[in-house]
Amino acid sequence: MAFSTFGQKPCDNLIFRRIYFVVQYIVFLFSSDNRVKKGFSMMQENSMEIEPQHEVPVSRTVDVLVAGGGPAGIAAGVAAAREGANTLVVERFGYLGGMMTGAHVVWVLGMGDGYRPLIRGIARDIRKRLEPLDAIVKPNRCGDYAVDPEVFKWQAVEMIEELGSEVLCHTMVCDPIMDGSCVRGVYTESKSGRQAIRAKVVVDCTADADVAFRGGCGFDNQTHDITLCLKFDGIDRKKADAFEKDDPHRFAQITAEACNLNGGVMPTHSRYMKDIDATDVDALSRCEKQLRNDCFQSLNYLRANMPGWEKAAIKETLPQLGVRQSRRIHGLYTLSDDDLRSSRHFEDSIGRIGSYLAGYKMNDPAGLDYDIPLRCLVPKDIDGLLVAGRCVSADYLACNTLRLIAPCFVTGQAAGVTAAIAAKQNIQPRSVPAAEVRKSLLAQNVYLAAPGQELTTGDDTPEAPLQNTDGQ
Repeated sequence: MAFSTFGQKPCDNLIFRRIYFVVQYIVFLFSSDNRVKKGFSMMQENSMEIEPQHEVPVSRTVDVLVAGGGPAGIAAGVAAAREGANTLVVERFGYLGGMMTGAHVVWVLGMGDGYRPLIRGIARDIRKRLEPLDAIVKPNRCGDYAVDPEVFKWQAVEMIEELGSEVLCHTMVCDPIMDGSCVRGVYTESKSGRQAIRAKVVVDCTADADVAFRGGCGFDNQTHDITLCLKFDGIDRKKADAFEKDDPHRFAQITAEACNLNGGVMPTHSRYMKDIDATDVDALSRCEKQLRNDCFQSLNYLRANMPGWEKAAIKETLPQLGVRQSRRIHGLYTLSDDDLRSSRHFEDSIGRIGSYLAGYKMNDPAGLDYDIPLRCLVPKDIDGLLVAGRCVSADYLACNTLRLIAPCFVTGQAAGVTAAIAAKQNIQPRSVPAAEVRKSLLAQNVYLAAPGQELTTGDDTPEAPLQNTDGQ
């Protein structure tokens, strides 16, 4: 079995640790200031530990490794496999789908421009695949549709593995394997321990740009609302409505207190937590604990005071927080909000789309048709890596649209194709000609507004009303 190494040399570790503690102990002994002694005690508790060098077994060697199995990762895995690349998708949970399955963001929004569908490719392939399984809500006039999250968990894996590639679940991608400024694979942690996976090209679909960040790529990090999806049972709506009609003043008092206990909203409504850094594990932990605790406090109050809520219960809290934004890489081009609103086109376009999300209002304005350039997927600072999903190179307002499920499918599919071409030709992703990527994307039925690509409703006949974006 092959091995990979990381960390400091053992002798360097020992020398450093001895010098460090000798110096600190001398300061401690000769100081009469209790604050210094207290500081030394705290340093002993919180000081750095140096991980010793050890060999890491290489579990696999692939052409393309996709880190993260959300919408972008699924599309990247399918697209790379279609291009003939030996592809591995690595996912930290036991299922694929990301926010779609882990937070039940089941509506694939952003397929059209407010009037008609534009996005095709894998985003539409998924819909067609789930239709015979009775696992979607029929699309609206823009092509937006909703999936059955449990069926999608199953079919997402099938789509990748039937092409001869592999999905590895219950595995966290920890760090990139670096050769100078070039990514050569990743280190992972799982029940099997720490392992290394070598890859010609890595696609970062972690949503938070974890691989890019740890490889030294520049980035911006801004917060957006975070939610926790809860499902309720046992509420007697008729009894509650009758109480409101009979005693509206008391009903309003109880409702106000229940909202006060839960951050301003009833526990059955989405609560938006603000200013939470999704890349800070302490902040995420506090956020989830507070969301759950406040909801139960409000629920218990309602059970005791609101007619119709006596048997109310939280049936389920979904396993993933609904995170909307965090890191965005610095790429070869940064897509701006003005690019979207002005319907700007690019020669290296990897997808012509028209959706726009203003706050939580969909398609405002409507009728746009802008391009996403390939350069947004290519980190400025490091090689061997592409990025897809909400962490591509864009400004904050543009990312508010690109984080929608349908655009994530678009960037994921393009990253997968580009990675496969780079791996096949043994070149860096930044060196792959955009014309070759576009040719392959056209073969995979991606809409690029190319000659011969007509915009018709076709089989996207509207069946469902346009959706709002509550919870998106």
